[in-house]
Amino acid sequence: MANLPVYLVDYSMFDAPEELKVDFVASQEAARSWKVATPEKVDFVSKIFLASGISTTRTAIPACLQPTQTQEPKTDLHSAQAEAKMVYGQVISEVLRKTGLAATDIDILITNTSIYCPTPSIASMVINMFSMREDVQAYHLGGMGCAFGVVGLNMVRDMLKAHPGKTCLFVSSEIITGAFYPGHRKEALVTNALFRMGGTASILTNNPAWRSRSKYQLQHCLRVHTGASDRAYNALNWEPDEEGINGMVITKTLPSEAANVLEKGVRRMTPRIMTWGQYAEAAVNYIQQAAAQVSNGKLCASPAPYQPDYTRCADHFLLHAGGYAILRGIQKGLRLPAQAMMPSFASLRDFGNTSSASTWYTWSYIESTDGVRKGQTVLQIGVGGGMKSGVAYWRALRDVRDIHPCWAHLGGKALTEADLPRPISNTYKSILDLPSMRTAAEQQQVIQATNAASRVTLADAQQAAAAAEVIKLHAEAARSEGAAAVAAH
Repeated sequence: MANLPVYLVDYSMFDAPEELKVDFVASQEAARSWKVATPEKVDFVSKIFLASGISTTRTAIPACLQPTQTQEPKTDLHSAQAEAKMVYGQVISEVLRKTGLAATDIDILITNTSIYCPTPSIASMVINMFSMREDVQAYHLGGMGCAFGVVGLNMVRDMLKAHPGKTCLFVSSEIITGAFYPGHRKEALVTNALFRMGGTASILTNNPAWRSRSKYQLQHCLRVHTGASDRAYNALNWEPDEEGINGMVITKTLPSEAANVLEKGVRRMTPRIMTWGQYAEAAVNYIQQAAAQVSNGKLCASPAPYQPDYTRCADHFLLHAGGYAILRGIQKGLRLPAQAMMPSFASLRDFGNTSSASTWYTWSYIESTDGVRKGQTVLQIGVGGGMKSGVAYWRALRDVRDIHPCWAHLGGKALTEADLPRPISNTYKSILDLPSMRTAAEQQQVIQATNAASRVTLADAQQAAAAAEVIKLHAEAARSEGAAAVAAH
């Protein structure tokens, strides 16, 4: 019983009401009347946003943070709780409806938000809202950042292993009301431009009776934590600025530390998901390396370390949509084609950085458009502050075509690259590499090449200037202090 497979029965996504969708142009104009805003801050956040790959009209922010709906931003506990109840209430109600379960059928409850951690906990809030049983095993985790939507699956698996045959409700979100930063520190203002409302709830079980009703089976999952390194631990921090105002500070080391922990997680998962043909290719590569080393290069030249074609390992990819630079960095590291990246960029476009829910928005996009066929595999990768990464590998138990309400606006039609604010098929060189990794001349060449690439357009913005002006804004933002260091917290 202890080694029963884990099934994902179904899941739901938060679909924000239309009145909470943000009009970028109107919002930025209204923000100038806020007392906490200055022209410099508004312009800085605008530059970050224009470079982010996020839609100017589709993402959602609580009314208490919208310049068009409130005279000043409200980040108090009552406002944060209202957001939490809206998100958790909707996604849990929807997943219970989809699975036909009652709240009293839940044996294990696991909830997560990173910054907003009230007392009583959010798990207790859920139990109160849905009148759950007194013996429900309830846990809330805070401070886990963007990775928990995948990292938390390890906890779900272990809890079900300890309680075989039980049913787990796994809920993950980021309540952005409490994470809004009203101060002046640029490294903390970046998150205001990127993070948006979102959340997901899923039902998982290892009860064999649920297999025929489930969508997917968990094949493998693992997590990696590099927090023993001071550099990794301090790459992303919730801390006060010089005036004592708390904010999420994104340091310049974040991109390289995120890449490092992602690489470790993917490297550990790779042997478990390679095809037999790829094992043979890896063996030939190893033999060639050994021959080159023994003969000092006389028998053959030493080949580059073997990296498999991941599109042969998995059919679908769910990557943390932390921002344009983060996704392009992952794309470059895994050598994925634009087609494999499209679902993650679609999630970024329409929902922004939804933290630990982002990979689930990507999954729901795939189900809502092209669908997943029986037997196909799904590789889910999350990364977050600490630093930590989680990697999960799933197999579809049946054909899945499920148009989620949050994607209903697409009408079942997949996006193309032309629909995205920024291109994803061009050669990408990250300006976020640490200066110490390149000479000054090399770094300047990379910046010039990146700035010369196609940039966002403002076709959706009524007050947009020419596209050339947008390119200029992005170039300025890229040179700002850690400006494009997209959050992976």
